[in-house]
Order: sequence, then structure tokens, then C-alpha cells
Amino acid sequence: MAVGSKYAPLTEMLQNCGEDIVRLTFDELNRVITIPSYAYKDRSSWANLTKPTSFCSSWINAGYHVHAISLQERWVEFRNGITKGRIMHPKPGATQINQSSIATVLQCGYNCYNGIATDPNHRYLSWEHCHTAFKKHRQKLNGDDVDYLCLHLAWYLASWGMLRNSFLMQKDYKIHANVVYLLYQPEWNELWDIDSSKLAQERYATHIIKLSNAITATYVSSGVGRPTDTLLTKILLGTLGCTPAYDRYFRKALSLTRAAPQNFNIKSLTVLGKLYINHKNEFEAFRRHCSERIEYPVAKVIDMCFFEYGFLMDIGN
Repeated sequence: MAVGSKYAPLTEMLQNCGEDIVRLTFDELNRVITIPSYAYKDRSSWANLTKPTSFCSSWINAGYHVHAISLQERWVEFRNGITKGRIMHPKPGATQINQSSIATVLQCGYNCYNGIATDPNHRYLSWEHCHTAFKKHRQKLNGDDVDYLCLHLAWYLASWGMLRNSFLMQKDYKIHANVVYLLYQPEWNELWDIDSSKLAQERYATHIIKLSNAITATYVSSGVGRPTDTLLTKILLGTLGCTPAYDRYFRKALSLTRAAPQNFNIKSLTVLGKLYINHKNEFEAFRRHCSERIEYPVAKVIDMCFFEYGFLMDIGN
């Protein structure tokens, strides 16, 4: 039997169904092929990659992509239109992101959000809880509020993997108290949920970097280690919502797509702001799609799309 032929029945079924959207429960899908055991627990195994010997070849070869997946409820939705799901890179020699890569990055964002939305307790929802809590207390802040916000920030960071290899592993949640007070200083008011027109301006990007430096100084003065750019940007994303999180996968996506410089700096922020403006209709459509519970800021939209792209490319290599 040829490699991957055990998944050929799904390819044939999709090719002959005549439907643009095919939604199957796992039980229904198992009547067509045998779902690999790892796919029941690993959402990344449903990624729309282009490796003909992989599980995903069964829908990729039929011209479909996984549009939504729920491991908890055990169903998957395939949609026709492979270019929307295929991982594509700029052509060799290109100096900036191209339209096909924009479409792919956005589709990655849709796939990621749809996967989160089907699980009411998904760990990535901790961003929504944290950001909502911080915005709620903007007008008035007291000591009890600070303790509450420290708990939100600590759990959000933990659920996003920021305790690994970090000084935070050795501290309780109250280590964030001085940073919480700092974030509510009037100096940073213009950075809350910053829009793309401001993000594209050097003045506002400079202010974001200034705040990140102030956060660093606050942690250092508390007697703990110097936070990484990954930790700093995750804090800023979860609280003020003013920058994407420059973690491993986000940076990988920026590198592969040539969308912006990989390092957290003024130039990278302004380039991302301009990228959003240049493709505003597409990004805003995705932002509206995500904002059923809370309104997603521009920085979160950018973060989700490029993070998921970088994640999928990492597991595909």
C-alpha cells in the first residue's frame, strides 16, 4: 500500500461530494478513514500543511482545508478552496509580504480563533479574561483591584507558557503588583487598544517601547530577573492590548513572510501598523469575526494570525 493511501478514501469523498463546506463528526469521518490516535488530542495535526505523505494530504489533495475543528465536541469542518489553507511563502528575492501570504496568514487566524471558540475553557481564552479585567478597572483602582488583576495577569501568563524558564516560576502572583500600578499611570492612556493608524506612527511605537522599558525597570527593582521581550510583550498584549507578543512563533512568521523585522522595536511595530492599514478590509473582517465576546484590538488580531502561521510552520518542519 502506498504511503498515505489509507487516507485516500477521504480525498475521494471530498472530490466527489460537490459541496463547498463539509462538516463531519469524528464518528462520521471514521466511517470514511481511520482517524489517527494523535489527532484526537493534538489540534496541530489538523493543520493545513502541504506534505503529501501526511494525514492532512487527505483533504489538501482534494482541494479542501480545515476551516474549523473541535476536539472537545469531536467534529471537523472542511471548506473548498485550497489556496486559502495552503501554507505559502513569498517568492525568492521578495523583500516584503505578498498578497497570497496575507491570505494564508489571515486563514491561519480564522482557523485558530474557530478552534478556540469551540472550547469554552480553552487556555487561550485567558487573554480575553485578562484584557477584559484590566479594561474594566481603568476608571478606578484600589488595593483589592490590584490583587485581583495580579491574579488575572499571573494566570494568563501561566496558561500561555510564560512560567517556563522564567523568574516567575519562583514567585507568587503578587510579584506583578508594582507593574499593575505602573500600567494604570495616565502617561500610558493613549496606548490602550491602540488602532492601526497610531501603531503605524513612530511616536506611538516609541511610547510602547518606553513602557516596556519601564516594566523592565519595575521588575528589576523588585529584585527579580530582567524580563525577556517575549514576557514583556505578552504582558502588554494581555493588559493594554498595544503590541503583539514577540514570541518564537510570531517571530518565525515575520521571518518567513517578510512582513516586518523580527525584533521587538519601533521599526517592527510601525511596519506592522502599516501592514494592517494596507490590508485593512481583510484584517477588519477578521477582527469583527473574533469580537463576539469582547472587541479584539488590532495588536491581538495581528498576534493571532502570525502566531498561528509560525506555529503551523514550526510543526510542519
